[in-house]
Amino acid sequence: MDFSMKNSKFVNKYFSELMDRSNAAPMEIIADGTQANENPAACYRGFGSVSANNSSRLLLDYKAEHPQAYEEIMRLLFQKNYGACLTHIKLELGADINSSSGTEPATKRSANEPADVTRGAGFQFAADAKAINPDITVDFLRWGEPGWVTHAFTISQENGLSARYRWYKETLDAAYAVYGLKFDYISADQNETDTPDEAWILYLRYRLDHETNAPYDYSKIKIIASDEVGSRNIAEQMVDNSVLRNAVDVIGLHYTTFGDSYTNLLNEAYGKEIWYSEGIAPCNVPELTVQADQSGLIGRNGPIDVANRIINSYYNGKMTMYEFQPAVASYYNGSCYSPKQLIRAWEPWSGHYVLDIGFWMAMHFSRFSQKGWMFINGACYGDGEEDHAITNPQFHDTHRSRPQRALHVFHQRE
Repeated sequence: MDFSMKNSKFVNKYFSELMDRSNAAPMEIIADGTQANENPAACYRGFGSVSANNSSRLLLDYKAEHPQAYEEIMRLLFQKNYGACLTHIKLELGADINSSSGTEPATKRSANEPADVTRGAGFQFAADAKAINPDITVDFLRWGEPGWVTHAFTISQENGLSARYRWYKETLDAAYAVYGLKFDYISADQNETDTPDEAWILYLRYRLDHETNAPYDYSKIKIIASDEVGSRNIAEQMVDNSVLRNAVDVIGLHYTTFGDSYTNLLNEAYGKEIWYSEGIAPCNVPELTVQADQSGLIGRNGPIDVANRIINSYYNGKMTMYEFQPAVASYYNGSCYSPKQLIRAWEPWSGHYVLDIGFWMAMHFSRFSQKGWMFINGACYGDGEEDHAITNPQFHDTHRSRPQRALHVFHQRE
């Protein structure tokens, strides 16, 4: 197939449609820093990387065989003021299950086995990222659980909760013992549940708060719930239950830019952060402007579409963090279900890696925004849509201000 001819055809079609829309009346946006949203739970948190489904596995080979390439990849992802400037890492707490495109090994395959965090790449990935930027925050989330934990629930709920906590706690202990890695968050529920487990969330919060045998203060670990996709049930449960509300610090939602009346209330009245805790990177390969499925620069799942979701996630849902799943694809070509990554690193024999188009898209945010900046609500706009190609590019913009003290310094320098 002559891709150059195909690309030209579709690119011309899309750009002609953009030209037709360019006659729309301009929108006036006033960026008034005095109108910044000062709610601490609404400050910009940056971008995250989800290391799950075996997506980081080949990075171990890069590190062993091509350490310079490995360091370049890690710095491009995590170094401040350099590349994508990611600020957060979510690891899959492995359970020896195929969690979509690969298996993350379980840290504890039996109740009495010491936790082993060296079996997979995720914990080392997070530790190396924090060596580059110590301010990166880290959490983990389970997709499944080892058989011995599942079996414990058949005995009683108390047995099951105790076994699951033992798995979590001993994994936290081992991550610190091996890598000096401290966790800032735990995503408490199972990935993409639609029935948040109140009993477990409350049990986990209580045990962390009262843990006396730990290498650091586990009571400071914050809880994210419930990584739902297509629902926001945790938010309504939190509004109705003050104990649950106090136990959860962040509401994590997948593949939606929208909150609802409950998430808005929790953010504005109770100071709960809302995160887009799993989203795609643009599904593009840099060699082709437009892929065979006709997606591309301005098509569905292309870089402008994903940038649109990032912008709309605050405008629609007050979401302040967007997490790429994955940020780096380091599993063999064909293992993943679509080329959705910022960096492609699946040729460990040569050390070759590619900065995909999503990397450059991310830099359009990271080079002009910093973690902790406040949004100016009156200067944020989105089309109110999601999961689509951009519909009116001149109406998609977002503005952030520095915290008030930095704004004062900026005005003084002028």
